[in-house]
Amino acid sequence: MGRGIGTGPFWWIIAATLTGMLGFGAVIPVLPPYLHDQLNASTVTTGFVVGVASATALLGRLFAGPLADRRGRRLTLLLGLALCGLAGLLYQPLFGVWSLTAARVLHGAGEGFFLTAAVAWVVDLAASHQRGQALGFLASGVWGGLSLGPLVGEALGGLPQVAWFVTVTSFLALAAAWRYAHEEPRVRAGGKTALFPRAVAVPGVVLGLANVPYATMAGFLPLLLRERGMAGLPAFAAFAGCVLFTRTAFGSLPDRLGPKRTLFGGIAVLIVGMALVATTHNRAVMLLAAALVGIGYSFPWPSLAVIVVGQVSEGERASALGALTACFDLFVALGAVAAGTLAGWAGLTAVFWMGLCSAALAAVVARVARVE
Repeated sequence: MGRGIGTGPFWWIIAATLTGMLGFGAVIPVLPPYLHDQLNASTVTTGFVVGVASATALLGRLFAGPLADRRGRRLTLLLGLALCGLAGLLYQPLFGVWSLTAARVLHGAGEGFFLTAAVAWVVDLAASHQRGQALGFLASGVWGGLSLGPLVGEALGGLPQVAWFVTVTSFLALAAAWRYAHEEPRVRAGGKTALFPRAVAVPGVVLGLANVPYATMAGFLPLLLRERGMAGLPAFAAFAGCVLFTRTAFGSLPDRLGPKRTLFGGIAVLIVGMALVATTHNRAVMLLAAALVGIGYSFPWPSLAVIVVGQVSEGERASALGALTACFDLFVALGAVAAGTLAGWAGLTAVFWMGLCSAALAAVVARVARVE
């Protein structure tokens, strides 16, 4: 049992996670234009280079979990930040597309490593009745970095500047974590640790299905707004802002109400929000709908993480949490592909009905499998 959120290296871990995700997000707005305009890369090449980081992040989570269980959270976190710093050096436009591809591979793997270690570490530090709140704070750091990172990238103005930003901030976070974040003694896994513990299977499917709406919101909400004459409406900002606010202000609800209640409550709000997004042509209602989606979306991950932590031993905690988060990555990627295919066949509105059905299916699976 941890000593509590306010003790130990907790806030240094949150800060390192926020810093790492800022760098990851900062690359998003500058890499595709550089590939297209400066290197004359095709759209296929651009999509591959940008997307390869997601694949290596997924693999990174699966391998980082067993490493963190056997060798420690601190080592795994530091290794992830080091990989991000090296990725920043390779983002420098010296060797062309191959260098940028290698940078994306390292950056994705680094993100997978440091985030998996951070998730397990904050759970270790939190008391048993504070795990949901601890995960809420960490998720706020992740979401804050991903939300603010693109703004940082645009402000810096180009890939070379962003590359230095990634390198400098990653190594500064590494130095701070090395100096101030020390791991407490705990039970460590012995021998071989499963990449995907069995306890994660059903919660992972539930989490993945509940996160398909994110793929629809991130990829297709701006297009839907334009189609309905609402271009310029800050609906996605309302969604993102509500996610950040809810996870920060109400992250303790899984601890106080129980993770099962917050899981089903969050999915219910998510379904209502998606139904409004799919049907409304009113600007005010669309903002409300996006906010409801953000509020509902905030709860499945911390709720399911708390459930998984309660079902595995301390020695396989990081492996389980890494595998759970990998399910998020996998389903979001598959959901984006499915949404793009459906949009071309049945129109943009159908994409959001698909997201609603996926969230509803998550609730059905959780109920039938008695996830609690």
